[in-house]
Formats: sequence, C-alpha cells, structure tokens
Amino acid sequence: MPIPPGPTGGTLNEILTLVGAGWGAFPLGAQARRYHPRPDVAYRPLTGAPPVQWGLLTLVHGIAEAENGITRLQAWLPLVISAIAGVLFVLHERRATEPVLEPSLFHSSAFTVAALASLTLNFIAAGFSFALGQFGSVVLTLSPRTIGLLYLPGTLLVAGAVVLAGRLIGRYTPRPVLITGMLVLVAGGLLMAVTAGPTMALWILVLATWLTNLGSLVASASVAETILSHAPPGRSGAVASVQPAFGMTGYALGPAVYLLLFNLFFRRQWLNDADARGLSETQAAQAVDATRSAMAQSPATVGYDPNLLRQAGLDLGLDFTDGLRLTMLVTSLLPLALAVAAYFLMPRRVRHTP
Repeated sequence: MPIPPGPTGGTLNEILTLVGAGWGAFPLGAQARRYHPRPDVAYRPLTGAPPVQWGLLTLVHGIAEAENGITRLQAWLPLVISAIAGVLFVLHERRATEPVLEPSLFHSSAFTVAALASLTLNFIAAGFSFALGQFGSVVLTLSPRTIGLLYLPGTLLVAGAVVLAGRLIGRYTPRPVLITGMLVLVAGGLLMAVTAGPTMALWILVLATWLTNLGSLVASASVAETILSHAPPGRSGAVASVQPAFGMTGYALGPAVYLLLFNLFFRRQWLNDADARGLSETQAAQAVDATRSAMAQSPATVGYDPNLLRQAGLDLGLDFTDGLRLTMLVTSLLPLALAVAAYFLMPRRVRHTP
C-alpha cells in the first residue's frame, strides 16, 4: 500500500512526539529503544531492512580541539578522517542501487540551496544559544532562568509570521520567503555585533534573540517546501529526511564553531589589551586563568567582577564582549551568503495564465 507523507520534525524529540501523537511512524536504529524510551511510542522490529550505519562525530571533535592548535594530532587527525569519510560516503551513495541520500537531487541548485539553508539555520540557532548563554551568564551575570526567558517575548508574533510565510510561499514561491528569513537572521547577528557590551540593555538582547528565532523559523518553512517539491513519487519520506539530517548537522557544528571563533577572537583581544597595558603574554595569561578559576569556584556570584579585573590588570569584560562581537559578525556572513545564493539560484515567481 502507498505510504502518504507525514509531518516533518526538526529533531528526534519532535519526531517521537509526532509519532506518539499518532501522526505516523518513523524508522530508527535499534539503539533508539534503549536511549529514548517513551510510554507513548511503541518500537517494532523491521525484518529484512538494511542495517543502519553509524559514524563518530569526528568533525565536531576536530573543530573543538582546533582551538588548542590546529597542528595538534587531536585536531588535524579527526578533520582528515572526516574529510575521507565524507568522500567515501559520496562515492558509496553514487554507486548504491538504493542510496540513502540520492545524489541526483543536488543537481538542482534550488534543492542544494535549501539543504544548505537547513544546515545554516540550525547552525545559527545552536551557535547563538551557546553565545547567548556565555555572554548572558559571564558578562551580564544573568541567571539561567532569565536567559531562558529571553526567548519568550514575541513568541506569538513569530508563530503568526510562520503562518504568513506559508501563505506567501504558495503565492510567491519559496524564494522571497527564504531570502527574507536569511536577512532577518543577519539582522539579529549584526544587532548583537554592534550593541553587545557589559552594560547592554536587556531589551536589545531580547530583540536580537527574537530576530534570530523569527528568521530561523520563517526560512525553515521555505526550506521544507523546496525540499519536498523535489520528491519523486514514492520517495517523499527519504527526500523529506534531508531537512532534519542537514539540520542536525548544523546543530552539532554550531556550538563547536562558535566556541572556536570566540576563543580565537577573545585571545586576540586580551593579548592586544595586555600589549596596550605593558603586560607580557605570560602575565596576561595568568590573569585570564585567575579570573576563570574564580568564576569556576563560584560561577553564580563572581562573573567578571570589576575589582577582580582591576587586580588582574586587564579589562576582560570588554575583551570578552569584543570577542563575541567579532564572532557574531563573522557568523552573520553565512546566512548572508545563502540569501545571495537563493536570489540567484532559486526559481523566481511563476506567472500563471488565467
């Protein structure tokens, strides 16, 4: 019997929630029953199905280790393994009779842009959450509860914008909606890059968070429409899975890349600060380590205490903020590049004759 396409989910938890609500079924590896036991989901074995292949997240590990030096074995070896594994996967998919990911789909520039947009949206969302947590707790000394509540204002407006985006997609094609969502993402990142500071107003932080959520969700509607429109008969499920697959890749890479960039820029800032104050690199490193140690012992109360920073001889609060600004500025280039690619590569509005 033909299997109609069901709703899509961006994460495994969303998918399991849909299954538990009776909206369909979803194939998983056998380990899911062990790691995701749920009273509303029944796990049934599939006999005769091909085995599920798994691989280590060597790329993420390599990026995380690169902040300590790209020449270290712990950094370049996982990156090399990831590159080789990626090439082998592409070669395997091109030769397989029933590939997991049909390579011919990427012959379409619109499909390729949509898949990369899915990765970018989740990359920015996960990375921004990491940056927000670091900046809010370390510099602004906000509690985890307050940081979480930053996502609440404007939620209904975002939901309404997503519904409107769906209507506009049907009328004008996904192209303008995707471009708009990406540009809103850029606006959120640039707002943080321009206004972030130790005395930053809370409403600006709320606005930056809201813009990031708005751009991500509006663009995701366009991504889903574009990807599903390329599904051949009987392959809608396999094609629809491209969006969460690329999305989870973005979620995995986002915090690692943001952390790598932030540590790189933060180190450059406090080294410049030390040079301006006549401190050696060793003295500056000792001051940074002393401040980090104090924060680790009492993270809820210390923060970047001005008295502690005065004793350290560095303005680490400002250095931290400058590192964050540069990180947000660099990462904003990614959705901007996708917006440009969508403008030139995705089909324009199709005019219908009456």
